[in-house]
Amino acid sequence: MKILFIASGNQQIASIMCALDRMGHETGMYPKSIETVDSIEDEEKRLKTFLMNNKVDFVISNLFAPVIARLTWELEIKYAVYGMDSPMYETYLPVIPRYDNCYLFFFDKREYQMARRKEYTNVYYLPLAADVAWTESLVITDEEIRKYGCDMSFVGSLYSNNIYDRYSERFSDEAGQIFSEIMERSAFQWDGQDRLGMLLTPELTAYIRKVCPEVYSKPYELSDEYLLKEYFLARKLTHIERTLLMELLAERYDIHLYTRSDEIVPEGIRRFPEVSQMTGGFKIFYSSKINLNITMRSIESGVPLRVFDIMSVGGFVLSNYQEEIPELFEEGKEIVTFRTPEELVDKADYYLKHEKERMRIGLNGYQKVKKCYTYEQQLNKIISILFPAP
Repeated sequence: MKILFIASGNQQIASIMCALDRMGHETGMYPKSIETVDSIEDEEKRLKTFLMNNKVDFVISNLFAPVIARLTWELEIKYAVYGMDSPMYETYLPVIPRYDNCYLFFFDKREYQMARRKEYTNVYYLPLAADVAWTESLVITDEEIRKYGCDMSFVGSLYSNNIYDRYSERFSDEAGQIFSEIMERSAFQWDGQDRLGMLLTPELTAYIRKVCPEVYSKPYELSDEYLLKEYFLARKLTHIERTLLMELLAERYDIHLYTRSDEIVPEGIRRFPEVSQMTGGFKIFYSSKINLNITMRSIESGVPLRVFDIMSVGGFVLSNYQEEIPELFEEGKEIVTFRTPEELVDKADYYLKHEKERMRIGLNGYQKVKKCYTYEQQLNKIISILFPAP
């Protein structure tokens, strides 16, 4: 098949195109990002011309773009979105349901169920993937193992620049106190319960709509409560959890944090520059004794890409509990989870002292993703849905 891949500038998931190439498809990557095409009129025209001049069987991207959906619909080309982010807000614009050429694949089961309730035409649940073929070809030297080696590492954002902090100065003292209490009652508990949603009231939702109208600036077909929880509060809660856990762990272990240069990182945490996904990240995952996953709070039940990337090189994953982890991996055999900071420390202590168990779990995780969750396997599922056998 002839396939066009359009990547997000924020998430360069080159593994999608690499896997399609390995599968024998004629694959090209569009030179502009999803965000560029979706926001600049001239770029929209260029993409339309490109699609008209290059017969492709379908277009695939890792985030949804309304402009791409509309152009492919006009040109009668199928458009698949293998979503790498959750929520995928742009899928909830009111124009989406009529684009019956769009096939939306969600990795978070709760978001998938929400999209199904909206009666979109083609909505599917599909976990994320590991690029095992790429990582098996990756050469990691002894020098790099020494460079990246540590007790524990975390690769990701602290979300120190979040919308909640940008607008919190608008809050009344009373509202600020209420939100602080909500954060305190919601943080550091990973048991599958939606505490943020349980603690929000119609009065708080109306208050944020009044003092922070930017939260509701786009016409998403989502409730005010959902946007308040996912768009306004989730990143702040993630910032609190990741920052304080980094501080806690830095007091006990040699922990390395790899994050963006604009992040505000507390003193005492060993900070390193952000690394590229296709090289440095995998070398860190391979070299670290423990690879930490603290899931972004807007991912309600799904397993984020970080887990699959770590497992693709046989790295040991210590992750907060997510509802879907037991559906995909076996606890204590392929992955280890924690539900509280105390459990995180206890399990980190244990597995740092038990190397053989730690390495066995890392190997089992690698074998599981190689058997069940490679990009080739997941993309074959997408293609079979787009083009079912007669």
